[in-house]
Amino acid sequence: CHRLNEAYIKYISSNTPFVTLKIAASMDGRIATHAGHSHWITNEKSRRYVHRLRDETDAILIGIGTLLQDNPKLTTRLPQKKGRNPYRIIVDSRLRTPLHAKIFGEDAKEKLILATSCKKHDELKLYQDRVHHLLQIPANELGQLDLKTLMNELARLEIMSLLIEGGSEISGSSVDAGIVDKICFFFAPLLIGGRGSTGMMGGQGINFIPEAQRVKDLKIKRFGTDICIEGYLQAPSSLSHE
Repeated sequence: CHRLNEAYIKYISSNTPFVTLKIAASMDGRIATHAGHSHWITNEKSRRYVHRLRDETDAILIGIGTLLQDNPKLTTRLPQKKGRNPYRIIVDSRLRTPLHAKIFGEDAKEKLILATSCKKHDELKLYQDRVHHLLQIPANELGQLDLKTLMNELARLEIMSLLIEGGSEISGSSVDAGIVDKICFFFAPLLIGGRGSTGMMGGQGINFIPEAQRVKDLKIKRFGTDICIEGYLQAPSSLSHE
């Protein structure tokens, strides 16, 4: 019962959204080649499941790196029905989002949220009338947009559930910030390799293994030849010493 209502319970108890981190990777943990190519690592069945996840969430979040690399629409496409397009959130601390990007679709005024740490009035004005909300979020001690503060702002907008879809830096930073509740990792049976290819998670990471967040209540699903691993994050402080 708790799992069925997990987003609502998290939202009511902590006043923050329930956050799912989705990553699609090769078997060697790469999400793009050294040339930045990533379409498509996973198969159509996996991608169809992701559209179901989008249909069930209040908002989708990506970082500016993914937007500049892939120029996605972040819409929901389902075979049997019209998908419920959730809010689309771009984390863009320095306001580098191109005004001609596909994300500025016909419903941008109703569905697009841009989160930035930029304080330049002239630059902010360029986006103000193009989006549903332009959120000014302070930077953290690393000079990056503070994701915990962003979660509080999204809760204020009554966003209960959030699906983070990448890329590497926003995925790693989200785990670093401790905002992720659930993971949904897809692995395709291929190897990418290469020192310059992009790994699943960037961010700061940890220094010592005991600092790692553990994943519990694992479920493994098959989508054709792809494997999907789902689980819930457990903070290091809640672990008993072995």
